[in-house]
Amino acid sequence: VTASLHGHAMMKLCIFLAIAATALATKDFEPQCDQEPDAGICKAFFPMWGFNAKTGKCEEFVYGGCGGNGNRYETREECEETCSSKTLTSRKEETAAASTVATEDFHSATVAEVCRRPASSGPCLAYLPRFYYDPQRKSCRPFIYGGCKSNGNNFETLHACIEFCA
Repeated sequence: VTASLHGHAMMKLCIFLAIAATALATKDFEPQCDQEPDAGICKAFFPMWGFNAKTGKCEEFVYGGCGGNGNRYETREECEETCSSKTLTSRKEETAAASTVATEDFHSATVAEVCRRPASSGPCLAYLPRFYYDPQRKSCRPFIYGGCKSNGNNFETLHACIEFCA
C-alpha cells in the first residue's frame, strides 16, 4: 500500500511538472504587447521599439519622453524577446516594410522633388543637427531637425546631402 501511495504521488508530481513546463513553453504575449505603442504627451525625440499586434512585428516609433504605456523598448531585440515569441520577422520582410514606409513618407517623390523641398524641422522638439539641399544656393546647408515628420530633404551628414542632391 505504501509503494502504491508513493507511486501515485510521483505520478501527480510528474503531471504537475509537465503542465508547468507546457505553460512556460507556450507563454502568451505580455499584456503590454496588446497595447498600441504610445508616443506619450511630451514632444521629445526618443527612438523606441513597440510591438504592433496587428502586424505581429516590433516596429520603431518615436517616444516623446513622458506618458505612454509599457509597449516601449530601447531595442528591437528587447521588444522581440518580450512580445514576438510566436512571430519573429525575417530580414526580407523588414526590408520590404522599410521600403513601404519610405514610399509612404515621400509619396514616391523623385530625387529632384525631394531636393527642392525646404528645410523642415517637423513638429517634434529634439535638437538634431542636419543638412538640407538649398536649390537657390545650389549647396547643402545646416539646419536643426526636431526628430519626426521629415520631408526627405534631411541628411545626417554633409557628404550624404551632397551625394544625394548635388
